[in-house]
Amino acid sequence: MKIDNSGNAVAAYSGQSKLARRDTSAPAAGSGSAPTDSVSINPLASSISALSAQADTTPAFDAAKVDAIKNAIAAGTFSVNPDKIADSLIASTQELLNQ
Repeated sequence: MKIDNSGNAVAAYSGQSKLARRDTSAPAAGSGSAPTDSVSINPLASSISALSAQADTTPAFDAAKVDAIKNAIAAGTFSVNPDKIADSLIASTQELLNQ
């Protein structure tokens, strides 16, 4: 390839043609008729859609339980069980490591 003083590449690319256009008027080789499109929906998609709708209507947390804990803390009767917390942390860590 040679570059002239104007910065344009010459010679090496001058003989190359543009991309050939595909002839869309002729049918593809081996097919006797025009291609048709078809769509099929997986039954799993409707199950996922139903679960998504159910999740949208279910509250993210139990408001009654939150109120009960809030009242217990305010009254000074809420107790923390460190053994239960530790067991839950270990179980969730093991679950994450097994994935």
